[in-house]
Amino acid sequence: MKNIYLLIVSVLFLAAFNNPVHKNSFKDLFALEGMWLMQTKKGFVGEEWKKLNKDQINGRGFFIRGSDTTTSENIKLVKQADGIFYIPVVEDQNNKQPVIFKMTGNSNKMFVFENPGHDFPKRVVYKFISADSLHAFVDDGTETGKRLDFYYKRHQK
Repeated sequence: MKNIYLLIVSVLFLAAFNNPVHKNSFKDLFALEGMWLMQTKKGFVGEEWKKLNKDQINGRGFFIRGSDTTTSENIKLVKQADGIFYIPVVEDQNNKQPVIFKMTGNSNKMFVFENPGHDFPKRVVYKFISADSLHAFVDDGTETGKRLDFYYKRHQK
């Protein structure tokens, strides 16, 4: 009986330790704070993030073409009791209603948010390459399907 109890405790400990979403994950996302830009043929694509409080980070996606800046989406990263969520509201999609992606994993400074029921994207991923370099991508949830990559550099104002 003692061995079974020890086995159960060990399995529970390992399951908690190997959980893909660690409890400090949200603090790690504070590294997003600031402005991130990627140059394209038409101008710049960017994201800007600001920590609102210990449980929420607000962001926006935008395009810069010449002297015009257009916001394409507003985003919330929210820590709740049941998980960490990436919640974008895209200007010309979903009747401006939020789409909720739940964090399903994080490791090696990579954060994965998924919503398998959404048409596209099904997955949103942020990977910190360095303090000033960020690779973000959205995809259809598969390794070989549709994918859009964003290679951002931190912009110093």
